[in-house]
Amino acid sequence: MTDPTISRTRTHEAEVAALFLKHSSRIRGIILSMQPDFARADDILQETFLTVSVKSDQFEFGTDFMSWVYQIARYKVLEDRRRSGKTTEQLSIASIESLLAADPNLLDDQQEERMEALQDCLTRLSPKSRQAIELRYAREHPAAEIATVMGWTVDSVYVALSRARSLLAKCIDEGLRSKGVTT
Repeated sequence: MTDPTISRTRTHEAEVAALFLKHSSRIRGIILSMQPDFARADDILQETFLTVSVKSDQFEFGTDFMSWVYQIARYKVLEDRRRSGKTTEQLSIASIESLLAADPNLLDDQQEERMEALQDCLTRLSPKSRQAIELRYAREHPAAEIATVMGWTVDSVYVALSRARSLLAKCIDEGLRSKGVTT
């Protein structure tokens, strides 16, 4: 490799790193939407940055940087789930409701308890969190639309949804345990 080639490569790497840093809060929000644990999401963000740095030569300027990074982040989340033994995907509220609409007899007693706990826990969320959850899952609005409706940034929407999902999961588990239902 000649000196100008090395210089171009380093410049390209620096430009890709700068793009990553510019969009890091958005990338973190995307990771949080797939992995609601803040500490693990931050670890995945760092792993994503390392992979982006190593593969920076594969990115072509003029193409969609966020799509490229999204694919890397997605694989990092899946890799993290495999390592931690969590391979199941969490169903959204809308997915659960769609399944119930298709077959109302689908729920057993424990699942009915879980749905009741979910409904109870939704009422315990702050009004803004509940509105964000409703817009996302009941009305299926994308994060950008929710941000516009609520006057938030898209990153704030991802963080608020992640926190609300975590609170709901904890509340549901506590509610079921108090009723003696195993989770």
